[in-house]
Amino acid sequence: MERTEGEIPTSISAHPRQPRRVPLNPHVVVALWGNGGIRLLTGFLTLFAAFVIKQSTQHEPVMQLVLLGLVGGAAGVGSFLGNGIGSKMHFGKPDRVIIACLGGTLAVAVCAALLAGLPLAVVVALVGATASALAKVCLDAVVQHRMPEASRASAFGRSETILQLSWVFGGAVGVLLPPVYRIGFTVIAAVLALVLAQTIAVERGGTLLPRLPRRPAPATAQARSRS
Repeated sequence: MERTEGEIPTSISAHPRQPRRVPLNPHVVVALWGNGGIRLLTGFLTLFAAFVIKQSTQHEPVMQLVLLGLVGGAAGVGSFLGNGIGSKMHFGKPDRVIIACLGGTLAVAVCAALLAGLPLAVVVALVGATASALAKVCLDAVVQHRMPEASRASAFGRSETILQLSWVFGGAVGVLLPPVYRIGFTVIAAVLALVLAQTIAVERGGTLLPRLPRRPAPATAQARSRS
C-alpha cells in the first residue's frame, strides 16, 4: 500500500505487532463498528430488494422499474438528508450519534420483518441511507479529531476499506437468502442486533468477541528490542 512521506500507518489492534504502527483510537473503533453495521444493511437492501422485486414481478418489466425506482429514490433522498443534517449540526458526542443511527436501522429492520412488504422496504431504504450518511460524517469527524495528523490518511484508508467490505458482506447475505421479505429482514435484523451489542460493548471498553492470544515475538526481534 502506498504511503506519503512521513505517514505513520495505523493498526486495528490495540497492541500492534509491527513497530511504527499507531493503533486506532477507541472512539474510531466504535465508529467503525457502528458504520460497518449500517453499511451491512444498505448493502443487503440494495441486492435483496432487487431480487425480491424481480421475483414478484417477473412478467411486468415496467412495474419492476417503478418499484426499484421507489427503493432507489428513497435511498437517494435519505443520503441527501443525512449529509445535509451532518453538515449543519455539531455533534458533541459522535459515538452516541452513531449508536443511535445503528439502533434506528435495527428498529426499522425489525418492523420490516414483522410487517413484510414493499412499503417497509422503502422505509428501510430511507432510514438506512440517512443513518449511513450521518454516521459517516461522524466517523470522519472522529478520525479527524482523535487520530494524530501523521496517521489520519492511513486511518481514513482503513475505514473506507472496512466500510466497503461491510457493504459487500451485506450484499452477499442479500443474494444468498431466499427472496422473501420476512426471512431476509429477520436475518439482517438479527445481524444488526449483534453488531449493535458489540458496538455498545466496545464503547464501554469491552467486546463480545473472543480475544485472540498474541503470538510471541521471534527471539531475534526480542533481542533487537532489548538492545
